[in-house]
Amino acid sequence: MTSMDTQTVVDQQQIRELQNFYSYSIDSGEYDNLDRVFMPDAVADFGPAGPTQGLTGIKQTIQDALHALTVAQHVNGNHWSKVQGDTAVGGCYFRVHMVREHTPGGDHFEMGGRYEDDLVKTQHGWRFARRRVTVLWSTGNPDVRFGQ
Repeated sequence: MTSMDTQTVVDQQQIRELQNFYSYSIDSGEYDNLDRVFMPDAVADFGPAGPTQGLTGIKQTIQDALHALTVAQHVNGNHWSKVQGDTAVGGCYFRVHMVREHTPGGDHFEMGGRYEDDLVKTQHGWRFARRRVTVLWSTGNPDVRFGQ
């Protein structure tokens, strides 16, 4: 492992906090927080929820994916980032528990995977320019997440 300068360590911590703030914001339904997470012209590929572009589209895609759930809990771990000045690439693994009460076949669905991010440092802090979701596994009743 190589030594890092203080600014790189600070940037990496701020990126971890951004990744976690994203999860907190979508789980709590505070979608306007995403204004402080994404660049206005960001691109996102949400895997099963599909690709979207621009902050308005990203917020709508997330809201459409989560609105029917009773609760969602995203847990992030194993964060990584490589900072190069005012840009970075990074990501983390996620595990998301989803519950929708009274779903025939069971109320729980769970997925795990990875976020991959391209980030830009702005005058207001780090923001996602691109975010890609790759689902690696799932278990439980998919109708919780994907059913009508």
